Amino acid sequence: WFDEKISRHEAENLLMSKGVGCFIVRASQNSYGDFSISVRHEDDVQHFKVMRDSKGSYYLWTEKFHSLNKLVDYYKTASISRQKQIFLRDNSQEEKERQGGSLEQIGREGFHMGGAAGED
Repeated sequence: WFDEKISRHEAENLLMSKGVGCFIVRASQNSYGDFSISVRHEDDVQHFKVMRDSKGSYYLWTEKFHSLNKLVDYYKTASISRQKQIFLRDNSQEEKERQGGSLEQIGREGFHMGGAAGED
């Protein structure tokens, strides 16, 4: 879901063919070193600038996070927009739904566990 080189316009074009909630985190075109999140909504693509505080935490509104990953995870269950209900969904979620859900996919591909105990 991260593409450093994609422009705002390219993100809009790409996301308009995706489902509601699909998103791209990209480098901000207006502010070097900053990031933006482009999110597909019903009729358009919304853009949100990711801010950073003096301690290096990332935020959009009031909730602050130590990484972009944590910020993205949070907005999968909380609306990223203040005006509309928009929840982030990565393309892998959309693919799983198209293929009949995650349980069928696990059945076809087998279940693999990696990393240390307790890690995702």
